[in-house]
Amino acid sequence: MGVPFFYSLTAVVAGFLIVVSIFYIVNYSRERTSQHNRRVVSAYARLWSLAALRTAGAAEISIFFEEIIDKSDFPMILTSVEGQPMSWRNVGIARNDTTEEARERLRAEVAKMRQAQSPVPIYVGRTDRLLGYIYFGEPPFAKWFRVIPIGILTLVALLLVFSYLSYNRLKFYEEQNIWLGMARETAHQLGTPISSMMGWNELLKDEIKEAEIAGAFRHSNRSPQDIIDRISEDILILNKIVMRFGQIGSTPELEPTELPSLIHQSVAYLRQRMPRLRGRMEIVEQYYPVPPVMANQMLLSWAIENLIRNSMEAAPQDGAKIKVATRMDVDGEDVQIIVTDNGKGISARNYRKIFSPGYTTKKRGWGLGLSLAKRIVEEYHFGRLTLLESKPFEKTTFVITFPKSAKV
Repeated sequence: MGVPFFYSLTAVVAGFLIVVSIFYIVNYSRERTSQHNRRVVSAYARLWSLAALRTAGAAEISIFFEEIIDKSDFPMILTSVEGQPMSWRNVGIARNDTTEEARERLRAEVAKMRQAQSPVPIYVGRTDRLLGYIYFGEPPFAKWFRVIPIGILTLVALLLVFSYLSYNRLKFYEEQNIWLGMARETAHQLGTPISSMMGWNELLKDEIKEAEIAGAFRHSNRSPQDIIDRISEDILILNKIVMRFGQIGSTPELEPTELPSLIHQSVAYLRQRMPRLRGRMEIVEQYYPVPPVMANQMLLSWAIENLIRNSMEAAPQDGAKIKVATRMDVDGEDVQIIVTDNGKGISARNYRKIFSPGYTTKKRGWGLGLSLAKRIVEEYHFGRLTLLESKPFEKTTFVITFPKSAKV
């Protein structure tokens, strides 16, 4: 378990405990407020009961109601035994408003209070003679007890979403920086030995011409010039690798590109570099007519080589076959490059992982080939690289698709 994961888990647990604590405090405060209001109303009811021993009239009780609880901060309504409002406080209706509309509103408020909690009855002294009821509700500030939990949940949800998006964005930038750093460092590290090899190669050419030592190689199958040519080819390849890495992270220049020609060059290069595979591996090229596309030839050939090399490494020991083709999609709009092999394939559970940086099934693999190919195709050429299908040792197909906007 990594340190960042531990801190993330700690933050989640702490946040959960804080939310639970706030909910508990809010509900506890709400219950205490409700209990306090009932105690106050019960005390008022007892006072009216004592007063009713002498007055016992509705008018006197109404006056007593207005004088004693004039400073109450929560809504109350005094009703008769039949439920008709007699006096009220803090319900948004003037105390002297006796219109029928006000009466209807009061009756509706009484019904609402009755649903929330039972009223407090008023008796005459300690007798069973009922004078009326006191209906009461929550003070205005208590309504916030219902709003606060919703607000907290909303805030926590927004924070979680924001944290998740921020984490993904930071992770994306971190991966981007890793790519850029690796590319630039590789280009920098390869630059020095390549320059040195180019110098030594030129010096070797001059020495051969001046000393005329070609005869010293008469027993060899290769002439000095052939060796020099091969060294020159490798230097050019190394230089191409440096230039490829150097373009990662920058905006590459796109130019009209004939895909069959570009793909054939990549296939020829891989055939030449892997002579040991010639006897047991067949690479078939099938190029249906497609229009040129706007591409950076250096980067796109790199992506194609990565796909073909991936197929070579997955190939069976005998009867290996790789097919590289170009075609238009079924709608005739998009240009496609198809790479198919009969290798070991990819399990369904790993479909989403194969393009992730670092994912590999090889013991010494870095897991960058497919990820780099996808980045080149999608970020620099605005296309798509997808795994179309995979059946172990039958058919595994990768497809590079260029949108119609990429056509020349």
